[in-house]
Amino acid sequence: MKKVILFAVILFLSNSIYAQKTTYRLVVKFGSMCCGVPSNKPLANYIAKFKKKNKIKKITCDNIGPKGREGEYDMCFSLKELKKKQIDIFVKDIITLATTMKDKGYVNVEENIEVDLSALGRAKVTSTTY
Repeated sequence: MKKVILFAVILFLSNSIYAQKTTYRLVVKFGSMCCGVPSNKPLANYIAKFKKKNKIKKITCDNIGPKGREGEYDMCFSLKELKKKQIDIFVKDIITLATTMKDKGYVNVEENIEVDLSALGRAKVTSTTY
């Protein structure tokens, strides 16, 4: 019986150590219906203006992709560099901006998403600093 309990504890601890879950405050998902994904240029322009207006040195984003055949990917923001009020404004503005980004494909925005980085398949995580 002791061996079974010991094995269960070791299995639980090994899963906890190797599970690479990260929670992102904001995830912008770029998807495609047939012809590729929308440009992220409006988002990059907004981030540059937001940084300048709020005197922020950098905003870090993890890009996760490719997730499909047409270049689908996610832009994941932890927003640890921002204060609470700045986070609220940033999130609200990105949600509004995403509704206009429809040149190809679509953009969805999700909040407080936990991503298991060990279960991404062929997708890779690359960090970008704006």
